Amino acid sequence: MKQIYLACSLTHAPEDFKNHIAKLKDSLRHKYEVTDFLGLELGTPQDVFKHDIGGVKTCDLLLADCSHPSTGLGFEIATALYSHKPVLGVAHGDAQVSRFILGINNPLFSLVRYRDTDEVLDAVEKKIAGII
Repeated sequence: MKQIYLACSLTHAPEDFKNHIAKLKDSLRHKYEVTDFLGLELGTPQDVFKHDIGGVKTCDLLLADCSHPSTGLGFEIATALYSHKPVLGVAHGDAQVSRFILGINNPLFSLVRYRDTDEVLDAVEKKIAGII
């Protein structure tokens, strides 16, 4: 079973986005193993870094929701790319995505806009199949 690490903003993200991420993780679990991050409450900052970078380095696909800016998310994307991991960046159609992320020119990286969870799941299938 493919291992997916879902990376996203947490610290400054609104509750509706966090709820979307929880729903997305539940949907992904029907077909994939999904690495849970420690979040905002568990462990020390060092524990979070070690756990999350470990998840990035061992996953088969980094799914990065870029709908909300995050320093940690950018670091995770860079770590995945430098570890030769495929990265699927997704962002809600209305989200303002950083020009830095939009400028990533690496064949392992794809960015897809979505309106709903089903579109993200479809993009994951295509990325894993090598279509995007």
